[in-house]
Amino acid sequence: MSEIKPVSISYVDFKAGKDFTEEVTEAFGANGLGLIVVRDLPDFQKERQAALRAIRKFADLPEETKEKYTDSKSNYSVGWSHGKEKMRNGVPDTAKGSYYANPLDDIITDDQYLKENFPELYADNIWPGEDMPELEPAFKEMTHVQLGVGYMICELFDRYLHSKTNGLHPAGHFLEMLRRGTTCKGRLLHYFPAPPTASKSQDGLCGWHLDHGGITILTCPLYLDMQRNEIPAPSDCGLHIKHPTDGSIVKVTLPPDCMLVQLGESFQYLSGGHLRATAHCVKSSQTPDITRETLALFMDWMPEEVMKLPEYTRPYSEVVHTPFLPEGVPELEGRIKGAKHYRDFAKNTYTAYYCEK
Repeated sequence: MSEIKPVSISYVDFKAGKDFTEEVTEAFGANGLGLIVVRDLPDFQKERQAALRAIRKFADLPEETKEKYTDSKSNYSVGWSHGKEKMRNGVPDTAKGSYYANPLDDIITDDQYLKENFPELYADNIWPGEDMPELEPAFKEMTHVQLGVGYMICELFDRYLHSKTNGLHPAGHFLEMLRRGTTCKGRLLHYFPAPPTASKSQDGLCGWHLDHGGITILTCPLYLDMQRNEIPAPSDCGLHIKHPTDGSIVKVTLPPDCMLVQLGESFQYLSGGHLRATAHCVKSSQTPDITRETLALFMDWMPEEVMKLPEYTRPYSEVVHTPFLPEGVPELEGRIKGAKHYRDFAKNTYTAYYCEK
């Protein structure tokens, strides 16, 4: 296993109009890792610390308290989730806990049909106001910063595809789609301390998977000891990627003052395979008595967006193919089949990954 320095772009240079064609090709083309780092951002460390410390504090609450903020009807896609997700060969993932919420609106719709038939997308937010009121504002302030980075990257993709396809890709197309979206989801993640019998496998904390949405914006993780003091990142853990050229496993590191942006499978599909997602996992640390906290923002399309390939698409077999797909990860082709709208694809994906059907 090797460590790799991912492609990075400057927020300042983007605002100045710099062309990043080379960087996007290297990061998201056929041989790319499916991710890019954004540096030179306005300072957001106060928001990052508040949000990541909030999820650690919530995870330390009694189990009966945390259970009050779960929602099985939405396949645990809002509120607290622990041990419900299947990430490796059908085995429930108990290594981490998640707190999900929509950063845009607490109530997306009043349409009961949508809530009952697509609860993963339309369920109302659940906040632990009674037991931990600081979690909600911390979550919303940090995800607001991430939303801005997400829109920036989507604009970058539009410029890239418009140029690459000689204008066949409409200028601003994906940015407009993403701005229409109301169902994006933030996920505060708490990785529990490794037990004495912890697995030494590569994906000991978060099994191999691909994000299914549009784009994912990640903060640098925060590592804490049992007294909630910040400690340096252990060298034996973190985000790992399957390299698309040879299937080798590479570790990706992120400075605290940067954001990491990953591509989702639906973006790969809607771009006709010109932009590609990559399988990734989080490897556990064997160091005892430490936790890992982070925040991922998944920016999605409107649920009714049609899953249609563009006229400039690559061959279908290339569009739905994921090189060196890890064992047990559901294939994109199986989940996209018969999915006319994005909500159908999202529901197929939740069903494939979660214990509750």
